[in-house]
Amino acid sequence: MAADTKERILNVAERFFADRGFPATSLRDLTSEASVNIASVNYHFGSKEALLAAVLERRLRPVNARRLELLDAIESAAGNGTPNAEDVIRAFLSPPFQKRQEWGAAGDNFLRLLGRIHSETNEEFRATFFQQFEGVFRRFGQALQRALPHLDATDVGWRMLFLVGSMAFTMAWGDSFASIGPGANKDPDDMLESLIQYAAAGMASPVPIGVPVGLAQKGRTS
Repeated sequence: MAADTKERILNVAERFFADRGFPATSLRDLTSEASVNIASVNYHFGSKEALLAAVLERRLRPVNARRLELLDAIESAAGNGTPNAEDVIRAFLSPPFQKRQEWGAAGDNFLRLLGRIHSETNEEFRATFFQQFEGVFRRFGQALQRALPHLDATDVGWRMLFLVGSMAFTMAWGDSFASIGPGANKDPDDMLESLIQYAAAGMASPVPIGVPVGLAQKGRTS
């Protein structure tokens, strides 16, 4: 019974946070929809912020566990050599798309929540989201530096941020875009493969040469 109550709270919270955003979701509305009292939320989660963390962790923990499992296999195969950058990127991108198929319709709320996290300026959303990725980012950042030695840690960090943004946008908006744009009827596996190829090319691209000072000043004054 307690497990059912906890799951019901998580399901409602996921939907409300996705539809209304974190600040606009009140515990009173949430508990009313879930047919529980606020004491139940406090018992299972402790606070509204902890509830948001639990909503994210429920979906992201198995995704990140699979990512690390795939990365372990890649690094083990590479030994003291250099891992293949595309393989590393595939290990990062594939698990959430695979899990999305397992989630089915129940995952739609979470995808909308991801869209909010990446498009809104709410720092509570973002800080809680990135807490779920700290260890994963570190491991994949190290692997990508080995695979792409022309990049330093700063380059890799920024490009991983671009990678996450592309992934989240594709997951949250890909279906809507496919219904109105040139990607209509694109198979989900083909969509993932296109994203992997796009990300691999961007991640491996040369480090840009700095803009000449004179041109930069001209741009600011024009």
